[in-house]
Amino acid sequence: MKFQKAAVIGAGAMGSGIAQVLSQSGMEVILKDVNQDFIDRGLANIKRMYDSRVKKEVLTQAEADYLFAMVKTSTTYDGFKDVDLVIEAALEEIDVKIRIFQELDKHCAPHTVFATNTSALSISEIASHTKRPEQVLGMHFFNPAQTMKLVEVIPGVKTSQQVQDAVMALCKELRKIPVAVQECPGFLVNRVLFPYLNEALYVLEEGKFSPEEIDKQAVVFGLPMGPFTLLDMTGLDVCEHVTTFLYEEYGPRFQPASILSKLVKKGCLGQKTGAGFYIHEKGKVPKKDEPKQLNPVLVDLLKEHAQNNNAKSNDKAFDALRIILPMFNEAIYAVQEHVVEAQDVDTAIQWGLGLTRGLFSLAEEKGLNHCLNELESYQKAYGERFRPAWYLAKLVRATIHDFSQLKAVPVTVR
Repeated sequence: MKFQKAAVIGAGAMGSGIAQVLSQSGMEVILKDVNQDFIDRGLANIKRMYDSRVKKEVLTQAEADYLFAMVKTSTTYDGFKDVDLVIEAALEEIDVKIRIFQELDKHCAPHTVFATNTSALSISEIASHTKRPEQVLGMHFFNPAQTMKLVEVIPGVKTSQQVQDAVMALCKELRKIPVAVQECPGFLVNRVLFPYLNEALYVLEEGKFSPEEIDKQAVVFGLPMGPFTLLDMTGLDVCEHVTTFLYEEYGPRFQPASILSKLVKKGCLGQKTGAGFYIHEKGKVPKKDEPKQLNPVLVDLLKEHAQNNNAKSNDKAFDALRIILPMFNEAIYAVQEHVVEAQDVDTAIQWGLGLTRGLFSLAEEKGLNHCLNELESYQKAYGERFRPAWYLAKLVRATIHDFSQLKAVPVTVR
């Protein structure tokens, strides 16, 4: 199975980024959206990407012009008869995606593979509304698609292995790093990320540590930015939506901290509104070590929270493991459920979240037994959010120090 021509549905930031990635590989691409204004903005975005590559001397102007010309546009499904792959990057609403896939079924050839760039919605549900569920899967690119290396490749219940293998191979041709992830709410990276963000919010609510102090320790651990910087950048409303969704799917260990929804109700959504956890002045890019200004609304909400909950302070210094261990534990749950292979976890977290060290390096440094003990200690203090995965306890009982010991060793049978 070879992909020679593709289409991308949705000309927004993700769709235009995906179209640029495909075109740079030499593939002809149809970029479709519902009106010409959206398409024009998407094309302008792709042009900026190619201009940037020329400026950096990655491409010559002639090469950039040639590759940019590989992107055709349409507001209809004309020309979809001979595409080999369609990647949908429309609104993150299940009804919208289902309607799109039903239309694709009518206009595409029988061999065409359909992929959705959804970050959380059910691949299997979307596929069930087509006549080719075996040819439908998830291709979750990370934002910005033109620079982020990771692609989560997510088969649905009926996706054929041949289709999954072909898409994995295509990702490598696109110079991406694909990781196979079985379908589950949040897939892998978002499922692992949000317990970390949520626990940082709980720490903040306790009132002893500032967002900057927590952010700083996360960066020291190896993350490219702290949780509150990331929340502001992503959008607090988006994060609240995902957190609520994961809580509904997974239960108590994803119970959301209340401060996030309170800020959203106040209209503090992060960078896009000028205030989230921090104040963001329009047009001003803060220097690396420049102190950040806290949002006064947040300060008032934290005071109110302390009064209403009789928050107790303690004298312990903030330990980054408090917010890293929930991420580690959720990754263990994913391995336990066969969502992902253990050896792929660190690859996904490195290229999806920018972690400069392996998440499972905690086990290599301290041992799985230490991680289990820490989680049990936090569980006693803070409840179900820290309940250890049973698979972790199983490995500890087997005296496994870290995941490298799980590699199969050939045994000669006489």
